[in-house]
Amino acid sequence: MNLVPPVSYRVVLDRAGIHEPSVRNTYRDIAREVRRLEPPYYAATRLLAPLWLQPHILCVYAFAHATDTAADSGPVDRRPQRFRTWEATVRAALTDRRADDPRLAALLLTLERTGLPEAWVGDFMDGMAGDLDYRDFGSEAGFQAYVDRVSHPLMLLLSGVHPGCRTEQVVRALRDAAEAAQRIDCLSDLADDLRAGLPCLPHTGRQLREQIELAGAALDRAGAVLPLLPPEFTPVMTAFLDVHRIQLRAVERAGPHLTRKTVRTPLTPSLKVLFAARRQHMEGAPT
Repeated sequence: MNLVPPVSYRVVLDRAGIHEPSVRNTYRDIAREVRRLEPPYYAATRLLAPLWLQPHILCVYAFAHATDTAADSGPVDRRPQRFRTWEATVRAALTDRRADDPRLAALLLTLERTGLPEAWVGDFMDGMAGDLDYRDFGSEAGFQAYVDRVSHPLMLLLSGVHPGCRTEQVVRALRDAAEAAQRIDCLSDLADDLRAGLPCLPHTGRQLREQIELAGAALDRAGAVLPLLPPEFTPVMTAFLDVHRIQLRAVERAGPHLTRKTVRTPLTPSLKVLFAARRQHMEGAPT
């Protein structure tokens, strides 16, 4: 299936007011990285998000991925130091309003252009720092604390590039979307986490069925955010929830095999949903 959206990235960067050649190249590199890492998320952004926001959404996603990589990848004994080094670099960039790393410089520009609160970046970094030694995924209270500390701040970063997504009502409602996405992601990666000896959700027999049910209930609640969003941001958030619904169905099909089989995002069904949403969005757009 063709992943090339109908509008070139050159036009997108023009609409976003990003004109300096080296900065444009950095945002292009970021877009390519997100396309490689998470094709459905890239496609949802490129097909459905407002043109002027697309580089900024992808920039924030790439930053979040880099932060997660610093915290969770490589030898376990080296992770704390690697994350602390990354954290110090990020916080220095926020304080100094400059960065030698082109991608952090792009993040600073994204913060400036969108008004995304720097404090929200700090909240996300605080949550990820606390995740270094986190082990309490086995209790529901522990999972909910993780959502509050890490997943919800991440959701706010990704949505908050649009000013209309920073209202108190939207912030509260996005918490359910964060919980649903996190639980579905944890279930999808359960086999990998077990093999790596990482903390994971309860997963024996009935516990696994209950986790799937909880994920579905959170995803149902998450739909309440849609009427609260700015109309131009609603399509991309709708697609986000729809793709997670597809992922949840794949998790349900895997059932008891989740402890042995990693569940990847079903790419073709996800892209079909996104292209259908794009057609519907364009048909409803003013001429």
